[in-house]
Amino acid sequence: MRKCIACLIFLVAVAPGFAAELKIAQDQTWVLLATTKTSTMQKELDEASAKGFRVVAGSPTSGTEIAILMKKTTKAPSPYQYRLLATSRTGTMQEELNAAAREGFRLLPSIMVAKNSTFVGPEIALLMERPPKNQKRYKYQLLATTRTSTMQKEILEYLDYGFTVAGMVSRGEHMVIMEQEIQENPQGGLQSIREPEVKAGENCELSGQMAVGLIHQ
Repeated sequence: MRKCIACLIFLVAVAPGFAAELKIAQDQTWVLLATTKTSTMQKELDEASAKGFRVVAGSPTSGTEIAILMKKTTKAPSPYQYRLLATSRTGTMQEELNAAAREGFRLLPSIMVAKNSTFVGPEIALLMERPPKNQKRYKYQLLATTRTSTMQKEILEYLDYGFTVAGMVSRGEHMVIMEQEIQENPQGGLQSIREPEVKAGENCELSGQMAVGLIHQ
């Protein structure tokens, strides 16, 4: 059994600064990607998804590396698509989350990773997925604080405004991502319920030692 599983999984180990070509056998049903560079991981996600693979799990494997496991589920030309986001600043992450969401991507709660970056220090990496022929759109609000009482208060506020908890990761401070589906209005365009005003200074730079926690939908 172990031998069969080993035959199904193709491990791509990428050294820092070196983007190896992703090789996938025609009859291969699983692929495991592992790299320290966000750009390399995005490239390999694109290559694997174009061949019909879909993400099923992900995790940090070391201080700077991230691994993502994919399974073949669909056939081109209608594959799942992915957007990998990584930054050390909550303000930047909020902007990138919503920019990708407007294109039809949705956060994968099981892949929210706190990791060290070779060049910029500690950062958060998130993965978003867009299914084939997807019509749904979402918006996100990122909450970040070191105080549990403040986080609980803000979560409850956004729940009252129609958001749900999409995921949580902690690294020095707690980060919770709230999600809300956006509906198309009869006049065209997208609309959502009114949301609480974000106070100035809430989006701050992430710092501290890492302690990862995940909330799955």
